[in-house]
Amino acid sequence: MKQRVLTGVVAGALYLAFLLYGSYPFAIMAAMIAGIAFTETALMDRMKYSSGPVLIGMFFVIAIVLFPFFSDKGSFEVLFIRLLILFILVMAVMTFFSKNHFDYTQAAYLTFSALYISIPFYLLVQMRFHSLALVLFVQITIWATDSGAYFVGRSFGKHKLAPHISPNKTIEGSAGAIIVALLTAIIFQLIAPAMVFHSWFELFIAALIISVAGQMGDLVESAVKRHFNVKDSGSILPGHGGLFDRFDSLIFVLPLLYLTGII
Repeated sequence: MKQRVLTGVVAGALYLAFLLYGSYPFAIMAAMIAGIAFTETALMDRMKYSSGPVLIGMFFVIAIVLFPFFSDKGSFEVLFIRLLILFILVMAVMTFFSKNHFDYTQAAYLTFSALYISIPFYLLVQMRFHSLALVLFVQITIWATDSGAYFVGRSFGKHKLAPHISPNKTIEGSAGAIIVALLTAIIFQLIAPAMVFHSWFELFIAALIISVAGQMGDLVESAVKRHFNVKDSGSILPGHGGLFDRFDSLIFVLPLLYLTGII
């Protein structure tokens, strides 16, 4: 437990320091996190991180995350589509030259993983450019959701939420997570009124989406780990697992906030 707490405090403080500073350092850190999280998904499928397809996929992920520095919003879609087409073709060619060491299923898995991880971190960097307050609101609400689910679930949890995927999660913990997220959003709004949202309705809707989507992201990542029969996506954070473990909620939340027009 001590190791888990120490790792959480140190890693959290380092992440917040880069987040508050912003600009290139934060974008580079976000790209590194995304790249490592991608390699963790490959390692779960027992691919070597030094293999050609994994290295190419990591390059693709990092390039997407750093796009805000090389393109404006209007040209991003064109560059993204071209890079995606190139990436897909390269993955397809790799299945031919690998002599059956890298197959079509693995190519599809890496392509999906690269997209699933790179797009949210691209949105994170973009969002940091436009509003530090919004990034803090999203991140703090996600952390509040995780804490609420853990403590409420341990204290009152009786009914399993998804026993076939994550046996420890409960319906009571999920409901508690949403309540804690909404209370956190209220406190945030009282401390920093109108810095993020101009009405309480928008605030509650955003907090609700973040909390529910954050829990869904956690369940999706649990399903991936259950499929590959691994406990954690990695071991880079002692007591916490891998970076894919730590950012699973954010990875699911940001695209949904983008689709709903909140970011």
